[in-house]
Amino acid sequence: MSSTAENGASPQKPKSKIAFAIIRMPDGTEHEIPLPPKTFSTGREGYYAQIPGFVYNDEVYGGQIQVWKKGGGDKMGQKA
Repeated sequence: MSSTAENGASPQKPKSKIAFAIIRMPDGTEHEIPLPPKTFSTGREGYYAQIPGFVYNDEVYGGQIQVWKKGGGDKMGQKA
């Protein structure tokens, strides 16, 4: 799979700002989780979702997914 930069086309803005995570359980069942954008209390930007409950092996599972940008120069306590 190639990006627009690799094939010479001009880069385009994404049509959606939502990321998606796929959770694959041991039996192969998949759950697609939408991750809307979020600015965390630390100021970092990323994506976050509270996972609604789902049943696997007669047990209810749930949780959270957090993904954020790494780095950030001096602002995040790293040397430039």
